[in-house]
Amino acid sequence: MDSCPDQITALPANEMKKTIPSLNGLRAISIFIVLFSHMNIANFDGALAQNSRLLDGQFGVTVFFIISGFLITTLLMNEEARNGIISLRNFYLKRVLRIFPVYFILLLVYLVLQSAGILHFTPVSWLTSLTYTKDFKWNSDWETAHLWSLSIEEQFYLFWPLVFIYWKKRRVKFAFFIVLLSPVCRVLGMKAQPGFDEFSIFQHCDAIMWGCIFAIYHNRIFSFIQKITAGKKWLLLSPFLFLLALDLFVQANHALNLHLGFLIVPLIGSLTGTLACIAIGMVIIVSIHYSNNIWFKLLNTRLLNYIGILSYSLYIWQQLFFSVHLGSFGKAPLNIVLIFVTANCSYYLIERPFLSLKDRLKPAAQKTPVHIAQVARVEQVMLDEIACEEVVAK
Repeated sequence: MDSCPDQITALPANEMKKTIPSLNGLRAISIFIVLFSHMNIANFDGALAQNSRLLDGQFGVTVFFIISGFLITTLLMNEEARNGIISLRNFYLKRVLRIFPVYFILLLVYLVLQSAGILHFTPVSWLTSLTYTKDFKWNSDWETAHLWSLSIEEQFYLFWPLVFIYWKKRRVKFAFFIVLLSPVCRVLGMKAQPGFDEFSIFQHCDAIMWGCIFAIYHNRIFSFIQKITAGKKWLLLSPFLFLLALDLFVQANHALNLHLGFLIVPLIGSLTGTLACIAIGMVIIVSIHYSNNIWFKLLNTRLLNYIGILSYSLYIWQQLFFSVHLGSFGKAPLNIVLIFVTANCSYYLIERPFLSLKDRLKPAAQKTPVHIAQVARVEQVMLDEIACEEVVAK
């Protein structure tokens, strides 16, 4: 953040009608963390940044999860406000157009590479990849292991829109039930309970749900931040410093052998637990609304915006180019170049053509007339569904 608090101002809602500032920049930073983490494992045997959770791939994925829940729920709320009804058909069709094409082309490439004897995948690996259940058996091989996060996303979005639409009066209670249940699941995971692996939906779905909660309470949270930081803009640094403190706390527990895992695993994790998710959510709100500071300007540069848009393709293809079976093509820095070249081809040749098909989907017929004032009460931020559609890094 900028060292001059007086320069920090809040962006009013009418300046964010079509896009949400900073989110592509946050995606870009998250995918950099994932790429660094995987390069560290594959090319440097984990020798780089051994202790910091801020550079751990799971932290980057958690940020993506929270952004995803935040955007998807905001889109659902806006559609509900505009039309008085949400098209479940359109929701799932958009998910298919957004996720499936690149995902299944990756699997097709894997099939070709297996046929050529370059890679090898077990029947279980194929089954979990094809059915989006990789989070329950992620360690069959390196090349498909990263698909655990997409599996969690697809499983989550099978039920959340149904709850949101058909259980309207209880959607908030359901959301808080999930974010209270997941820490319990992380504790069960410590005891090696079957199905509660550290990459399963039971341990991570609260990250997406925290994003949903931050979307539902967006206005209230922003008003609260405005109130407590009035005349004390330095307090905007609090969620950033809190994440750093959590990281240092985990390192201290390890270095001093404090045996505080029963607290760290459910609440902090590899900066994936409850406290970390709340802090990340606060970072997102601050990053969206407060301009005229170095952090905001960084997140909204053309470079980070471009990388953020590219982040889904980057995430999908990067694991392949960290494979030991590719020889020199899987070694730095050549693999980094290949990742970005492939991601660009993937985005412009596959993603964008399919994303353009979303414009042809007809919105659900309005159930009741909805006034502008009603829309404003539901959500201040009006999204452009193409520009701001969630990108899974995941």
